[in-house]
Amino acid sequence: MNNETINTEKREAIVQAMLELITERGFHATPMSMVAEKAGVAAGTIYHHFKSKEEIINEIYARLKANMGEALVREDASEEDYKKRFYRFWLNLYYHFIDHPKEFLFLEQYANSPFITKVTKEENQRYYQPVIDFLAEGVWSGILRNMDVELLVAMVYGSVATCVKLHLSKELDMNQNRVQQGVQASWDSVKMD
Repeated sequence: MNNETINTEKREAIVQAMLELITERGFHATPMSMVAEKAGVAAGTIYHHFKSKEEIINEIYARLKANMGEALVREDASEEDYKKRFYRFWLNLYYHFIDHPKEFLFLEQYANSPFITKVTKEENQRYYQPVIDFLAEGVWSGILRNMDVELLVAMVYGSVATCVKLHLSKELDMNQNRVQQGVQASWDSVKMD
């Protein structure tokens, strides 16, 4: 194994350890020594790869936003009915988070955190820009309510996040019928009457 491969593996181990620990324990309760131990590297090794804990968090955020963006547009077909596409985007995001609960918990905890730099947020908007454009198109064409697109995005994401939280907490059995009710309620809340 060459040095580049070893460095890549160590960097990946650090990122995965941080993701796991920080979603379980929080930012302040996750010292770098614990991250190093979990990653199987020396504490000093972390600083060969990252300048700070905040830099690791920004890298995790960027990766998870990329994953989320890929999941959102999976199997999108622009020629399909608008409502079907809305359902697909919603369900893609819901099932992505169900399949990757640590990603969801991290994004919920850090999406509005001062640890995530403005530059990181702006650079990563490209991953979900197609969905923002899709919702804007719905407003412009009169399919969706005439409202601010950023608010619309927040409302739709909020409905997905609520259903994911209900599933993860086991507060409610999110069976197929309830998931369909969730996406239908989200659609009903934003579609033009």
